[in-house]
Amino acid sequence: MALVDDLKDYIARNSTPTTVIKEKHNVVIVGETHAFLKSTESEIRTKAAVRLLLELLADVNYKYFANESYQNKGKIRSGVDDYLRTKTLPPVFDPKQTGLDVEEIGKRVLVRRYQPVLDFIRTNPRYILNMGTLIDGEGRDAALAQHFLDEFKARGLHLGDAGVMLLGSNHASATSDFEYSTVRQILQKSSVSCVSVKVLTDFKKGDTPDDAVFEQNNKPLSDLTVGDIIRLTSLVDKTPVTIAVNRSWTNSRASPFWRLTFGQSKVSVAAQFEYIVLQKA
Repeated sequence: MALVDDLKDYIARNSTPTTVIKEKHNVVIVGETHAFLKSTESEIRTKAAVRLLLELLADVNYKYFANESYQNKGKIRSGVDDYLRTKTLPPVFDPKQTGLDVEEIGKRVLVRRYQPVLDFIRTNPRYILNMGTLIDGEGRDAALAQHFLDEFKARGLHLGDAGVMLLGSNHASATSDFEYSTVRQILQKSSVSCVSVKVLTDFKKGDTPDDAVFEQNNKPLSDLTVGDIIRLTSLVDKTPVTIAVNRSWTNSRASPFWRLTFGQSKVSVAAQFEYIVLQKA
């Protein structure tokens, strides 16, 4: 398959074992596929995101960590605050336990999910920006962006101050698939310069694995099948690996990532993210 060969060649020329961001930016946005809330089945997603967050936050130029999973108010925020102050963890979530509301479940799961990041921040102080919201649907991106800006201002930060943000990958995209703007697009309208990094693992549940991409315009999205899948982690020998998706290539050709889509998206991979990080379980 010519596209697969092109991808292998491009990746060999434009990948690094660590993430080196060359673009000028204020915020590096890590776009993850969220791990399941009530089971550990997709734990590799958390492992991959946390590893990258720790790698990025080791740079002293990043002054804060903003997280979609940390609610702007309520039980999850109090759980994060408690851990930062006294290293007190909420009870472990038991899937067999009934009667817990979604915020209590979130508190028990999400404080622990990113515990290594909180441990790092306890010893290497960074601001925590709780930008999460209970708003869903079309208004979610706008609410997340506003909560980020509110938290940013409340900490006395300025537009030149750099940081790391964790979002679901749709919110992190530089180009929206919908009529409404993504979090990144909204922030850029507020003069916040962003770079987006998508974390992909080899986790698979059902027919479509996390690292699946498809050849763009090969056929309508509605007609894509399992047989059309290209698995990005299968193209590299070792992970984690970071790929800059829109670099120069041989004979001045455009990156092959312009010819790929994530399947559910009409927008090419290269139009959505500057970098992709691959990690196998």
